[in-house]
Amino acid sequence: MIFVLTIFVGAVLGALVGVTAKKLIVEIDSQIIISRLKLIIVGIALGGFFAFLIRARFSSWDLQVAYAILCSGLILQTMIDALTHRLIRSVTHLIGVTGIVLLLISAIRADSYGSIVAALVCALASGLLFAVINKITPGGLGGGDVRLVPVLGWYLGFLGYNEAVWAIFIACLSASVVGVSLLAVGRGSLKRRLAFGPYLALGSLVCIFFGDRLPSVFN
Repeated sequence: MIFVLTIFVGAVLGALVGVTAKKLIVEIDSQIIISRLKLIIVGIALGGFFAFLIRARFSSWDLQVAYAILCSGLILQTMIDALTHRLIRSVTHLIGVTGIVLLLISAIRADSYGSIVAALVCALASGLLFAVINKITPGGLGGGDVRLVPVLGWYLGFLGYNEAVWAIFIACLSASVVGVSLLAVGRGSLKRRLAFGPYLALGSLVCIFFGDRLPSVFN
């Protein structure tokens, strides 16, 4: 019964994400044609699915709320970035601020300050890495990607260094595979920038829920 209620709540939140995505997409570019119903259906499916995973993955309310906000934000950003090549700054900031507050609460309650140190290290290291990449290869990464990465580093580092490293690897690998595949079938161009936000979301979500099944990078 609890899992059914969890999935229902996740589905409702997913529907709200779909509605919000449609509104923001129209504000960014009114010429983009996308059905609100399709976005809502996708939001409901993903919301219910990730609500189930969050309930199974985390036992404390603070972690459940924190990673539910993260998942909702990533679903929203993915919908928008895939269609407009834009990441909404306010959404990234909201995810970041709530993540700092809730994960600090969780660390204090569990007396697990090492997790906060790891989260801070991963946030700073990933943010610095992507800022350097953005300077070296102008246009390769958008400013939205650079802002999103340290937020993801905070959430992933809280779970462990392994999750943070694998998330970046999976994001880069999946983006490369898709980019090369599009070039191979003639639907891509070296001058066309690939929306990287969805791949950052993919890598992060895989490592949040299945990171314990990945090989360990650190002893």
